[in-house]
Amino acid sequence: HPLIFNEERSHESEVYCSACGELVLGPRFSCMDCGFHLDKNCAEAPDVMNHPFHRKHNLELKASSPYDDDFHIKCAFLSYKVLKNDFRELQHLVPIISSEGHSRELEKAQCFACQKSLLDSVYISPDYGFHLHKKCLELPLEINHPCHRHHSLFLQFNSDHLPCQICQETQHEGLVYCCSICKFVLHTGCVSPPPIIEDPSTHKHPFTRCLKNLSFNCDACGTLGNYVSYNCLTCSLMVHKKCITLPRFIKSIWHDHPISHNYFVVDNECTTRDCGFCHEDVNMESGSYYCSKCKFIIHVNCALQDARWYYKIESKDKVNAMSAVGALDPSFVVIKTTKIGEEIINVEIKHFSHQHNLLLSNEVKDR
Repeated sequence: HPLIFNEERSHESEVYCSACGELVLGPRFSCMDCGFHLDKNCAEAPDVMNHPFHRKHNLELKASSPYDDDFHIKCAFLSYKVLKNDFRELQHLVPIISSEGHSRELEKAQCFACQKSLLDSVYISPDYGFHLHKKCLELPLEINHPCHRHHSLFLQFNSDHLPCQICQETQHEGLVYCCSICKFVLHTGCVSPPPIIEDPSTHKHPFTRCLKNLSFNCDACGTLGNYVSYNCLTCSLMVHKKCITLPRFIKSIWHDHPISHNYFVVDNECTTRDCGFCHEDVNMESGSYYCSKCKFIIHVNCALQDARWYYKIESKDKVNAMSAVGALDPSFVVIKTTKIGEEIINVEIKHFSHQHNLLLSNEVKDR
């Protein structure tokens, strides 16, 4: 049937686009006989598109497809429209919007490119439901990067769902810089990490960035790192970006006293110690959390694995005060005890991590 153009939003009932399946909030084409609707952008989408964000093949408009490399019609067409418009020209068509005073409306809204919140940054909305930071609209389509010197990186969809080589997290939606030949991906926000990071609360010297395809062992957490390290030349330390802000002192449920972060532990009594959580060996020449009073040591990633297992202590004075009074912060409550000889044994406890009481047993059943 013929489709009739309608510029006004329907107030009688919600109208959904038959192409993209989303609620139509703007102009649409509608069939008066059978209730078929097309959002204006979906109706104008070409049958075949050579899209810069997907350089393998042309994109074909289909009702359904068995392939993995599919894109929503709006994601493909609207991003294509933005790319084809010069930024200066687009500014005349779509005004720049300030995020100030719109915090409630923008709490869940995300930028199409970086998938970050629209808060605290100016943005544009070329169409309903489609937002883009001004800074993301100005991203170059092709870059050369010191972490990947063999090929250029192109701004495109993360079709293969690859993790970022710098932060190791996977951004399934939005845009990334990618080398399809080498399967190398960088998030747009990870392309230019800050050159110098200072955090006096965790370390007294600044850390300087090094961008290079180089593997290293992080001196803060003891695990492997690649491509981007931050170095303290004064202390000869090489760490992950995220490890610069590790809390210096914490109270963990796995130990009675506060424990402190150390880049290495000097202990003349022995050379190896087992982690208080996973019981695997801790390399005392790299970062760990340590209680010198009890010789208790734990991997950084084990100590910080779950936010419910610890809390940060702000100052060394508070650490000393907590240590002076024992600072017991039990993760369990004793329900029942028994006496064996001169020793009191806890036989039933209520532990924070489980909804039922736990009974002491020397037998392991099933697991």
